[in-house]
Amino acid sequence: MKLNEILKLNLSKEDILLAIAKSKMQDFHDNLRKREKIIQFDSKLRGYIGEIALKKWFSNNGIEVEATNYFDEESGMDIDFEYKGLQMELKTSLIPDSDSTMKNVIKNRDIKIIRRTRKIEDLRGDIHIQIFYDQLTNKKDEWLTEQKIEIDSKDLEYIYDNFLGKSYINKTYLVAWIDKPTLSKQMSDLKGYEKSWRFDKRRFWVCKLTNCFPPNELINYLNKIKTPL
Repeated sequence: MKLNEILKLNLSKEDILLAIAKSKMQDFHDNLRKREKIIQFDSKLRGYIGEIALKKWFSNNGIEVEATNYFDEESGMDIDFEYKGLQMELKTSLIPDSDSTMKNVIKNRDIKIIRRTRKIEDLRGDIHIQIFYDQLTNKKDEWLTEQKIEIDSKDLEYIYDNFLGKSYINKTYLVAWIDKPTLSKQMSDLKGYEKSWRFDKRRFWVCKLTNCFPPNELINYLNKIKTPL
C-alpha cells in the first residue's frame, strides 16, 4: 500500500446532508472514550459520511452492497456491509496530529480493528476497510469545543454550515483494505505481544496500512467472488 494508491471519494452536499439526517436519527454510544457531545456528534457524522461515500464508490464500480449494521472504532458505530455472503467492516478516522499528513498516516498507522477475541481466527468480518478524513484529530476536537452549535436543531442546512460539512466533500479518502485470511497469515508471523496495540480503553489488532491492499484491488477481489448457492 502506497500513498499514490489511495482514492479521494466523491461526495456532494446532498450526501453530507443525508449523513446529518441519519446522525440525528441514531443514538450515540461512546465506547472508546469520554468526549463532549459536539465531538460525539461529529464522530457519528463521520461514520455515516464514510458509509455513504463507500456505497457510492462501490455502486460506481458495479458493486451493489447491502448495509447490515453499524459500529465504527473511531465513532463508536458499526458500519458493516454485506456482499455475496461476505461481511465488510468500515473504519473511519481523522489524521493524528503527530502525523500531520496522509503520507505519515500511511507509514505509521493501522486499519483500526478492535480486538474483541483472543484469537485472530475468531475475528468478525471478512474484509476490513479504512477511510481517513484529511483533518487533524486534536485540532478538530479543539475547534469543535469552541463552537456553540444547537445539535438538536431540525435545520439540516444549519448543521451543515456550522459543522463545516463542505470540508468532507474533498477530504475523504479510501486508504486501504485487508481480508481476514491475509490478516491471519500476517499474524502467524508475529509473537503474541506484537499482535495488538492499545488506545485508551480499547485494544486493536496490528494491521499496518503498509501491509494492506490498495483500494482499486478491492473491486477486483469482489468481482471474483461467486454468488452463494
